[in-house]
Amino acid sequence: MIKDQLVEETLQAPDGWVDTQAQAQLRACLTAILTGHDEITTIIIAGEVIAIMRDQLMSNAATIRRSAARAARQQLSMMPQDIAKATGQTAATVARLLTESRP
Repeated sequence: MIKDQLVEETLQAPDGWVDTQAQAQLRACLTAILTGHDEITTIIIAGEVIAIMRDQLMSNAATIRRSAARAARQQLSMMPQDIAKATGQTAATVARLLTESRP
């Protein structure tokens, strides 16, 4: 069995990195998913996690981010520079999100 401590140490934030609340929550979820299994099951589960993150969740999260930018612009009447300031994104990133969110 893979030691839980190895999983926890491997998934912890690197030195000097301070997780946001969302990042810490994601690390905790991944740690819970990957702990407590024998080696073969760990290989299978880790592969499944990698595949779903790569093939579905990354692009789906990007779609949600674009949709949220569009909603902030339309429903909250925020200017792009206000969205950038509120989110810590660059103005160029917000402009790209808005452009990519067009139907």
